[in-house]
Amino acid sequence: MKSSNALELLLYPPTIEQLKTQQNHPYSRGMFISINNHKTDSGKLFTLYPKQYQTILYGLTGTNISRDNIKVSHRRLPSRETIMDLINSKRLFMVAGIHDYKPLDKRGRGSRTNYEYQHTHFYVYGTHFYLPTDEQELRDKEDHLTRLLQRNTNTTNQKHRLIKVSPVGTGKYLYNDPVTPCTLYDYLQSPTADPSKNNIINYIANNKNNPSNKYPLSYIYQES
Repeated sequence: MKSSNALELLLYPPTIEQLKTQQNHPYSRGMFISINNHKTDSGKLFTLYPKQYQTILYGLTGTNISRDNIKVSHRRLPSRETIMDLINSKRLFMVAGIHDYKPLDKRGRGSRTNYEYQHTHFYVYGTHFYLPTDEQELRDKEDHLTRLLQRNTNTTNQKHRLIKVSPVGTGKYLYNDPVTPCTLYDYLQSPTADPSKNNIINYIANNKNNPSNKYPLSYIYQES
């Protein structure tokens, strides 16, 4: 892959400002979002992807684009060229996966009401182009995103934190998610090329509570 990465650097030479942002920003490797939907099945979740992409982009930029300009590709990862073009134009690229809820077990772990339903996880690349670097401002923006996404949970109950937003490449994933603009495409192929690797994209692809029922990954992005 070295030659393709070298070609990408030639075609899309990063500026000093971009390199600094990519290296230092907490979200430079991507954003991981979990939405604990209430009594929502997979069929409904698939239809929500454009709306959720639209919501995330609005929360980051204040711009509300038409859903007609949002492309959703099920199963098939867009080409390397497409992904590099999205990065170069600072458009968000989102990967969506669906998981089953775990039925309530004897130890009280799992879901009492949602065990027949599903919930969603997202990997979003490009958020660092729009997020602040100041720690408090960043926390405020994370809270703003969670409030906006709350409307997609199918419940008005805000007692529990139903939306989780966190940076990719931290904690146990520190060395397993080495994502850069030139390695993003290869990273996104992990579910087929290296499914045993313990990283975020493989976590999203794996329906851990019901491995025999595997939902396809979906790829969502803004068309030019």
